[in-house]
Amino acid sequence: MMVQQLTLPYFDIAKQVAASIAPAFPLDQSVAVNPWWPQRHDSIEQTFAEQAVLTGETGLMSKNYFRQQWGQQIQSQHLVQAIAELGSPLSATQLEQDIQHGDSDVTVRWQTLAMLMDEAIPSEQGHSWAQEIVQQVSQFIALYHQYPERFDAEGKNGEHLYQSWLEVVARDKGIKTLLGVDLLALFRALPSDIEALFEQVGTHWQATWCDQAGAYAFMRASLHQLSGWAGWQAWLDWQATLSKQTLKVPHSLGLTAILLAWDTVLMQWLTQQHPKIAATIQQNIAQQTSHVEAYYQLAKQQLAPLWVWQRALELSVQSAWIDQVKAITPAAELARPELQAIFCIDVRSEPMRRALEAQSDKIETLGFAGFFGIPIAYQTHDGSILRPQLPGLLAPALVAKQTHKRPERILRLTKLGWQNSLEKPSSNLGMVEAGGLLKLVSLFKRVVLQQGTSNPVNKDMSSNAEWQLTREQQPLTITDKAELAAGIIKAMGIAKRLAKTVLLTGHGSQTCNNHTASGLDCGACGGQTGEVNVKVLASLLNDDEVRAAMPQFGVTVPADTQFYAAMHNTTTDALDVFDAATAPWREWLYAASQQARMNRSTQFDASHISAVDAQRFFNKRANSWAQMRPEWGLCNNAGVFIAPRSLTRNLDFNGRAFLHEYHVSEDPLFTQLEKIMTAPLLVMNWINLQYFASVTTPEKYGSGNKLLHNVVGGHIGVFEGNGGDLRIGLSTQSVHDGKQYRHQPVRLSAYIQAPKEAIATIINRHQDVASLVNNGWLFIYQLDEQQQVWQYQQGEWLAR
Repeated sequence: MMVQQLTLPYFDIAKQVAASIAPAFPLDQSVAVNPWWPQRHDSIEQTFAEQAVLTGETGLMSKNYFRQQWGQQIQSQHLVQAIAELGSPLSATQLEQDIQHGDSDVTVRWQTLAMLMDEAIPSEQGHSWAQEIVQQVSQFIALYHQYPERFDAEGKNGEHLYQSWLEVVARDKGIKTLLGVDLLALFRALPSDIEALFEQVGTHWQATWCDQAGAYAFMRASLHQLSGWAGWQAWLDWQATLSKQTLKVPHSLGLTAILLAWDTVLMQWLTQQHPKIAATIQQNIAQQTSHVEAYYQLAKQQLAPLWVWQRALELSVQSAWIDQVKAITPAAELARPELQAIFCIDVRSEPMRRALEAQSDKIETLGFAGFFGIPIAYQTHDGSILRPQLPGLLAPALVAKQTHKRPERILRLTKLGWQNSLEKPSSNLGMVEAGGLLKLVSLFKRVVLQQGTSNPVNKDMSSNAEWQLTREQQPLTITDKAELAAGIIKAMGIAKRLAKTVLLTGHGSQTCNNHTASGLDCGACGGQTGEVNVKVLASLLNDDEVRAAMPQFGVTVPADTQFYAAMHNTTTDALDVFDAATAPWREWLYAASQQARMNRSTQFDASHISAVDAQRFFNKRANSWAQMRPEWGLCNNAGVFIAPRSLTRNLDFNGRAFLHEYHVSEDPLFTQLEKIMTAPLLVMNWINLQYFASVTTPEKYGSGNKLLHNVVGGHIGVFEGNGGDLRIGLSTQSVHDGKQYRHQPVRLSAYIQAPKEAIATIINRHQDVASLVNNGWLFIYQLDEQQQVWQYQQGEWLAR
């Protein structure tokens, strides 16, 4: 056949496959990630169809889920609108009949070589070929990253990973024990040079892969056998990109090479030992590769009815919000509030903001990205730890370090990293002997006194010390600081009406014995609390010299304005202010905390309790070793409002909305809007789709049962049980309460109060934003001056 004579750029195809996996951040820097981020330039329907074929995971909820929603949350008008919006040829009656029968509609499923071998020639030892590949490669990579000194792996690339694996697997006699076959000679014959490997792999599979689409599908399905570890390798590549490093061989390409080497060795062994079976399997693979595009198209057609139901579910949320916005009378904006509290845009801030605003009409709250515009990495006193405090999309531009060391607070074991200190839950048992009586005291506090754990790195901070900011190891000048501070104040939209008291309110969770704790902290702060950021910014804005220089950048801070760093504990709903003297406004904070706890208690079947009991209830959840669900984090996030608080102050989104302050009147060139749509909006998309994926595709993009987790490499991630692939995403307990899902999987909808032309221009100017919007990964709505709502669809604005 002519196709068998094609010479394809296998190395380049493999690079594309390796780049198709989103990064999976480590446990101590847990940042929510859109697992389909690399596919954002394709439509979501196409991406999910390909995923359904290559992995068996549709990415959508089952028919049973939509059956339960039909007639409850999803009403007939939502279904009719979804049909019209998607141009579906199906009627509402046909769709209703469709979800009453069956469950999964995708009838085509790619089979990897190992899966075909499990069917055609099961191992005599009873072990699965597919499971052995996963186990062998997964255990090797775990060792490689946990003990890099053993492999001389520090600073190496993907080729070194492949070469190190090859040295190990060529001597691994355990494979014969488990599978009953001797593959060592074949592994030893593989080239150590990674480009030579891909040449050999391409030559071997050339006749089977048929064309470029077939080769890409084969490699991608092979890599998805270990998509968790592929995510970790992709994170290493992500960090290299942020650091502006050029990798000749990306880390993720090394794992791709390992899995293709396994495929090649198994097929060579089959050809030698079982030629007839080998020929049949090759024919099956050739059939798949030659028809893969048709498989994708068929899967897309079969998923089309579920997409209508998915859209109807989303419209049931969006329509209710749109109706509220149209009907609401905006609140009057205060000329100068008595108290301004700036919170992170995190959905958990929305109920707290409402509770605080309810205490007085002299209070104004605002939403801003949780890292507060300070693009820093926090460095401890001894310089051993440099921790990013900003979104994972960005690289730190500054380093923040306190100028005075607190003598009574010495951070132990910092050179091991905070994740391996005595306070880390994954280290509790292993460190008892090493810590001796010190560890015994720590355990006693947590078991008997019910004291939770805290991040040891944060213990290195003093309360009153000054901060030093450096860029490329050079301290910022007063002018640099003034420009930075003025830019942040202007971005917040309060430059002309600063209150006498301004609270810069970061947030963090309080949990105990929780290896996924950073996933409940601030995603905008790199999976850390916002404590460093608010302390740095408060120090900056209270500096007399900085204030004196700020007018040249368009901001004058009133002499009586005082900035305070504060923290919102999202587990207990406590509001703590650092270094604040006694003041009447502190009573407002206390009352707001009580109200927020009372409102939130209904989520935990703890309604009809007193304020004192509610405080005790949430403190117990925060400090209990056995608590699997200390809080629901960002569960049920559904939308974002980029608008003045005056528009949304009288609306209750029940903790489902991100709220980002934006005043179009103060942004004539729309530069602030552009920054919001190209940074915070992308972060919110990542959060939204991580929760979406952890519910709809838990086997691939969720981390499973938290009770079965074993931490890998101190901070890399978790196994569910003692092996298998690295599990990524959220645990079952993070999205499900044992009875029902706490997160409803709907795509993010952004409601922006700005001119249509400005919004459209920004979309068209930035490819990532355009891809997300035009390919169905998020929705854009415009709120005009009359509070009418318009939806952006493929360059057009449609009234809603």
